Amino acid sequence: MIIRGKYGQGSGVTFYWVAKKSSILQHFGGSNMEDRGPPMDMISNLPSNIIQTMLTLMPMRDAFRTSILSRSWKNHCANIPKLKFDDELFHGSAHQTLSIKCILLHIIYPILLLHQGPILEFSLCISHLYSCYEIDRIILHLSRKATVEEFTLCVGIGNEHKLLPSFFRLHQLTVLKLHNCVFQPPAMFKGFSWLISLDFENVGINADVLLRLISNCPLLMDFTLIGDEKHLKGCWNSDYVELVEDLPHIEFLRMSSYPIQCFATSLAPQKLPALLVRLKYLYLSGLCFKKENELRSALLFITSSPNEERIIIEMHRNPTEPVSQTAMNFFELQDYAYVIFDHLHKITITNFTNMKPLMNFMKLNLPMLKLIFIVIDERAVVDDEVEMLKELIRYPRTSAKAQIIFERA
Repeated sequence: MIIRGKYGQGSGVTFYWVAKKSSILQHFGGSNMEDRGPPMDMISNLPSNIIQTMLTLMPMRDAFRTSILSRSWKNHCANIPKLKFDDELFHGSAHQTLSIKCILLHIIYPILLLHQGPILEFSLCISHLYSCYEIDRIILHLSRKATVEEFTLCVGIGNEHKLLPSFFRLHQLTVLKLHNCVFQPPAMFKGFSWLISLDFENVGINADVLLRLISNCPLLMDFTLIGDEKHLKGCWNSDYVELVEDLPHIEFLRMSSYPIQCFATSLAPQKLPALLVRLKYLYLSGLCFKKENELRSALLFITSSPNEERIIIEMHRNPTEPVSQTAMNFFELQDYAYVIFDHLHKITITNFTNMKPLMNFMKLNLPMLKLIFIVIDERAVVDDEVEMLKELIRYPRTSAKAQIIFERA
């Protein structure tokens, strides 16, 4: 006999219990269940840790709805270790018309006050969230519990939110994701020594603070740095050599054009003394191969990662900017024949244009490549696009199995 239960519309969470009828009857102590009164609530009598796992796999709205089932379920809801407040939670409800301050003060903060167990994961990522004092109250409460391991704060609109000193008392963090915030730690702050994943997007931070933070994260495996001159400030005295030395365990790396340029404080070498041997995924955005420094920096990351499996390059196109002569002749002046990508399976390039440095990039030694996915710039002239496709198809490829898929943006 199969007892099947499904929780949360669209949650994709389904639980099955399979047992023989005779064993169920034996469990209730008789051959006729009707003689023993109403059947037992099997789900409510599961161990607490299993119930907690079930609740964390469900959307938060559905998880909290279980609190009306009974007093025991209400207690379970007060102990959910993962709290995620996002647009999906408030979508299509009466809460959608409430102000963000009302949501923070009268919904999220009371949930935290009533929460009885440890909070391991906390996420506040609402599209119309703006910087306000109520965010500080929430962070202060979390810092007093000192149990949070994964923290996400995405300010959607308005000015950046400056993190107060209480935030930097979250010493147990393993995952940190900040969008549109200001990161200015106290002088005595020594970093998050347990951090595995760090995601900074449009975070206001000085160069020396960022570099000190990275150097004090010895376990870091996933690093995202997206921003411009408005957010990344100060004097950048470090180069790629120091950056790579601070990221010995990195497996996933995402960077935008501006921080890439910031680390190019001097002429970047063709090859780094230390390699990113664990790097598997590389995402570079906003690059312009018309400039030698950006072309050189991108190739430095790519050629210093012998075990990478996937590369995504999002090009920035400025049709009025000419290609520099050094960028035009870059591949003729540099020898990359020694670089062999034995593990690279897929390359994705967006905003692709018929530009010599970018076309020459496709000639790198890629014996294991299976797929080249190219999104052509929507502004490309049709005749140029046809010629570009013909030239790419004619290019000799070291991998006989490599497919080229084209798509127009």
